[in-house]
Order: sequence, then structure tokens, then C-alpha cells
Amino acid sequence: MNLARQIFDKDLDKVTLQDLEAYFSTPREESSVLEFKSGQVKINSIFKEICAFLNTEGGLIIVGSPKERKVQKTGRVQRRICQGKLIPSGFRDKQWIAGLIAANIVPYPAGIHIHEISDEQGNYFIFEVPQSSNPPHQFLNDGRYYIRLEKEAKPAPHGLVEALFYKRVRAQLRADVSIQASQSQRATYNQVQIDIRNTSSFPTDQVSYLIRVLNVEEILPNGDPSAQSFSGENGNFELHGCAQQALVDEKTLPIRFELVNKQEPFIVSVIAWNKEAGMFKHHGLFDPVNGHYIDRFQTGEPQEKTVKDLCDTLQEIRNQL
Repeated sequence: MNLARQIFDKDLDKVTLQDLEAYFSTPREESSVLEFKSGQVKINSIFKEICAFLNTEGGLIIVGSPKERKVQKTGRVQRRICQGKLIPSGFRDKQWIAGLIAANIVPYPAGIHIHEISDEQGNYFIFEVPQSSNPPHQFLNDGRYYIRLEKEAKPAPHGLVEALFYKRVRAQLRADVSIQASQSQRATYNQVQIDIRNTSSFPTDQVSYLIRVLNVEEILPNGDPSAQSFSGENGNFELHGCAQQALVDEKTLPIRFELVNKQEPFIVSVIAWNKEAGMFKHHGLFDPVNGHYIDRFQTGEPQEKTVKDLCDTLQEIRNQL
């Protein structure tokens, strides 16, 4: 998850006060992964939202937003928007908040990133909360478990809490993908690093994987036996296999290869699965000329995108060349 980049077009720690002011200069609505809180919010309300995001699909909390107001949409349907002047928080600092999060939410919620912005008026905070691999999380003050439902944090029913406990003991697969310019300094070469790992404390093995690389000239062996297993033609290549070793703690399944691009965007898709963990997907449309992703999706994000969706985008780009 990198919601800050999706919203502000920059990483969380690069977001400025001017970015927040510009964002709320137009009407903004909350979503299943986005929560606004004015600076008048009580700290306990933040804990509830964090628990809800941890127990659902993760999300972003902006503290210091304008106050919400209701506007008429159509007929009797109303919606709530935030727009206008920011209202800063009186919270001390992010270290103070992080300590309170650790004391008020169990189990300890790892992976929460807090970005603090200060001016003479007060403090503003942005919380980037991942979907937890160790749910459910409980807010100790009222003893409840919260989930994100209909743009709000709501108490979770017993059946869902029970299901979240079951999820805790299951393996959780993930694939981290890095695409870099080749160290050979040749403009049409890219190095690809893929690490398939298990984010749960529950070990797992027999992990199958399928890697697809679309719209490139060729895949180079580069001394890596896994790269030699790629097959394909007409610029599209596949690698599939099954890892026998157990994935636990820092143990990962590394896959490395080098490709020759066409000076056009290309797609790298990784799917990993087994019976215990289900399936994890990571699809990316990468621009080798400018060195960044044009579009990307991974399991857990709210709007699912398929390889076909990225192929359609790629075709639109190629038609414009």
C-alpha cells in the first residue's frame, strides 16, 4: 500500500502543508481506505480508526483536515465532504502518539507510519495504516474490535472477529518487486528483483508462482538458473515453478533476472499461491525511459486491476507513439 503516493503523488514523508491545503481546496470525500479528522478530534477516535483499518484493508488517516459538512447530492441522498481551511491538532508529536498507540491497541500494530507537519498554528498528522497480517486488533479502552464499514469505523460482529482470529494463524504471501536500470549502463537493459515472502509468523511451504513479462525484447539468463526457465515468444515470457523450502521469518524466495526492453513500457506480473495462504498478485506497468511505474496493483488494494487492464493501458500508449 502507498496511498499517500496515490493521493498526493509523492511518498508520505514528502507531503507538505501546502500539499494538504491544495488537496482540501476542492471537495473531498472519505472512502473505505481514507478518513479525515479535523484537529478537534479526540485521540480515542484515532485509535478506533487505526484498529478498523488494521482489521480491514488498511487506509490513510489525515488529522488536521477541514470540518466535514453535509451537502445535497440528488433527491434525499446526502454526502459528506471536507473542503476549506485546515484545522490543526493539539496533539503533542508523533512520538507521543506512537507511544499511545502501542499502549492502547493489542496486539501491537507493526508497520504504521506517522508523518508530522508543524506550523505556528499547530500540528497535522497523516497515518498510513497497513492491512494487518496479525488480526484482529482490539482497542483496549472499550474492549471492542473495529472494522471499516461504509466509510466508518464500526464494532465488528462476533463472527467476523472469529474469522479474523483464524486469519492470524494462516500464512500470508507477498511479492516485493523492484525494477532498476541495469548496472551495465545499457539504456535498454533492466534488472528485476522479485522476493516472494511470508508475512505471517505461521510457516508455509510448497509455494507456487507464475511470473509474466510482457512487451520486452528478451529475458537474459544473467547467471541466474531461474532466469533460464523463462519461455515465450513475440515479446511475452513466462516463468513458473514451485518452491519446496519453507518461507518463515526472513526466509524469502528470491528470483532475479535481466531483460532487454523496447524503449516502451512493459508489464511484470507476479502471482504466488498455496493452499494455506491463497493467492497474492502483483501487476505493474513500468516505463523504462522515465524509470517509474505507470500503473500498478497488488492484492489488498481496494480497486482490483488485472493484467488485461494493464495490457489495455499499454496498447493505448503504444497507439500514441
